[in-house]
Amino acid sequence: MKYNQINELMTDWRAYLDGSKDMYGVKEFQFPELTNLTTDIEGIGIAGKINAPVHGHFDSMETTLKWQVPNTMSLGLYGGRAISIEAYGDIQGFNAGATEYTHDQLYVSMRGRVKSHKPGTMKAGDAMESETTIETHYLKIEYAGKTICEIDKYGYKAVIDGVDVLEEVRKNIGM
Repeated sequence: MKYNQINELMTDWRAYLDGSKDMYGVKEFQFPELTNLTTDIEGIGIAGKINAPVHGHFDSMETTLKWQVPNTMSLGLYGGRAISIEAYGDIQGFNAGATEYTHDQLYVSMRGRVKSHKPGTMKAGDAMESETTIETHYLKIEYAGKTICEIDKYGYKAVIDGVDVLEEVRKNIGM
């Protein structure tokens, strides 16, 4: 039992491009911001205007990879290339009740197309801060074996905390 557990930090992580290639040189993997698609609602019964979320629909999602320095892998990520990335991380926690460390797995799977790549800046003795931006159309986040979020724009699926909020919509539109 994880009594009074405090998650403290990410011990380490690994990422793999297209199922097998180690993504050496990536120093940060920035998750996309999950912003609901919205529309303005106005009319009889509403005193003004409401910017209402469209249930289960998300605005553009961008994943950002930050590289220490460019390498052959990062320099090949441009021009709309379709890619998939799987990332695994270890979350260190501390269970105060048992006075011991805990470790949980964070798993992320994403698919998308490369939107842009900045090779970076050359400066002696320093990182080049190279960066790749990916338009993400599929994102799955699991924590300790539990699916927290799975958004599949082409598959018309949005699972949030175990509930597919688009299931009824798919049924209603004949999918």
